[in-house]
Amino acid sequence: MIDPLYEEFPETIEVDGEEYGILTDFREWIRFSDMLADNELTKEEKLYLLTNWLTETPRNITAKLVNAVFAFFRADALNPVPIESEEEQEDESPQPKRPPVFDWKYDAKFLIGDFRRYYGINLLSVKYMHWWEFRCLFAALPDDSMCRKRIDIRSKDLSQIKDKERRKQIAKIQRQIALPFELDDDDMATIFEG
Repeated sequence: MIDPLYEEFPETIEVDGEEYGILTDFREWIRFSDMLADNELTKEEKLYLLTNWLTETPRNITAKLVNAVFAFFRADALNPVPIESEEEQEDESPQPKRPPVFDWKYDAKFLIGDFRRYYGINLLSVKYMHWWEFRCLFAALPDDSMCRKRIDIRSKDLSQIKDKERRKQIAKIQRQIALPFELDDDDMATIFEG
């Protein structure tokens, strides 16, 4: 874990003792997310395209390289390593994907508005912002921001809402702001087997 208050955000990733320069502007990683979500691309094409976010082409695309790129994308070094409980370690059953609660593309107008409102930052004209700084600011958006409200509504478990009218109201809003979502064959199998 790094401390962003006094440690610089990385400009490289390390794989087997070799450093690779990596693009760091937030717009690049939103594009990366869009590339990952593109259902018209095969997994192999996505692996190949992943190298576009490195400043030099690697000799080989290894699992360690892919993991390092994804660790940068997730900003893993900003988060403490979670301590897994014994119950979490024992439960190895596959879980189906859940519908997304936020999408950089579909929620872009709310993101732009929230950054301008809460931070005075115009995301459309800012020259540069490191992806990890962007992630810090996004994580710190207050509960009354449009992004946080949308995430909260989309993630509500309707079965936990006792009041019938409130549940109906939340379900209606969830439908109105739902994001596109498809289950793949493995997820469908997990649902029907469980």
